[in-house]
Amino acid sequence: MKFDTPATTNPIDQLKIVGKPVDRIDGPRKVTGTARYAHEWQDEVPNAAYGYVVGSAIAKGRIRAIDTAAAKAAPGVLAIITAENAGKLDKGDFNTVKLLGGPEIDHYHQAIAVVVADTFEQARGAAELVRVDYSRAEGRFDLHAEKAAAVVPVKISGGGEADSAVGDFEGAFAAAPVQLDATYTTPDQSHAMMEPHASIAAWSGDKLTLWTSNQMIDWSTGQNAWHRQGKRSLDIAVHRWWFRRQAVAAR
Repeated sequence: MKFDTPATTNPIDQLKIVGKPVDRIDGPRKVTGTARYAHEWQDEVPNAAYGYVVGSAIAKGRIRAIDTAAAKAAPGVLAIITAENAGKLDKGDFNTVKLLGGPEIDHYHQAIAVVVADTFEQARGAAELVRVDYSRAEGRFDLHAEKAAAVVPVKISGGGEADSAVGDFEGAFAAAPVQLDATYTTPDQSHAMMEPHASIAAWSGDKLTLWTSNQMIDWSTGQNAWHRQGKRSLDIAVHRWWFRRQAVAAR
């Protein structure tokens, strides 16, 4: 990343928000336990069916067969969606792998089936009855071991060259009176959400309305439309309770 021009004035310089005791819009609801998360809008979609995701038990390989007979016969089951009956699937513009795996498996616990039933408990119980026959493959999980095979991108996100260099580092380092050459590593870090991974979807003709926990409204609407029709013309509204009451973005 190259910085060769002075920075201009930005919102942080105005100090209207940063460093000020500004109340969060969603603060009172969260600290009092009255916040309604994505899965708590059942009154907006009465009599909704429930979907439970079946995740891959292997990290790399292929699915040889999925036996859903017992799950389909379980009480309340309405449908079982897999890559075999979900229609054409791809990964879209921003995902690195398909959202519904099969027959290839790209990572551990990748979604490979969704069991739909009248209640959450019925969907979860039937999901336990799905039997999957895997063909395991050797994965590549050691970042250090795979470093030599890494591909340098032409551009980085936001523009600019992937690699940059200023001055003669090698020469300066070799001539330095004191040298420190060390490698530091850190463990994997993952942020933890306050709410369950859940969404509510409601169809009305060609319009899909989603109640979901999502920071990227335009990305969500565009990718949902793309997955449904291969284009962005599908009318989609995304609701988020904590930005005012419901921030709606329609595509």
